[in-house]
Amino acid sequence: MALRIEQTVAPLTAVEEPASGALPDLPLVLVVWRDAFFDFDRRPDEEARSDYLVHTVGFLLANGPTFVSLAQEVLPDGDGFRAVTHIPLAIVERIDALTISP
Repeated sequence: MALRIEQTVAPLTAVEEPASGALPDLPLVLVVWRDAFFDFDRRPDEEARSDYLVHTVGFLLANGPTFVSLAQEVLPDGDGFRAVTHIPLAIVERIDALTISP
């Protein structure tokens, strides 16, 4: 079994939580984004991490207009999602669909 990256994902609207007992119909995606950070101890002469790319994988809950939202876990019985990450679109480099092939 291999994991394959497909083309960039088109924008979606927010996704409703699945009905009780139903599996969600959510795309699995890879989001590559520039890390946003703040450090109280950082001095102005220290180099910024402008090329620090983070790779996050999850179920795509929403894509736009301001954030990309990914869930790491889908809860049973329609109880929603856990470990949701919201990434500002302004720092997203790309969103790729992931598929599993035999």
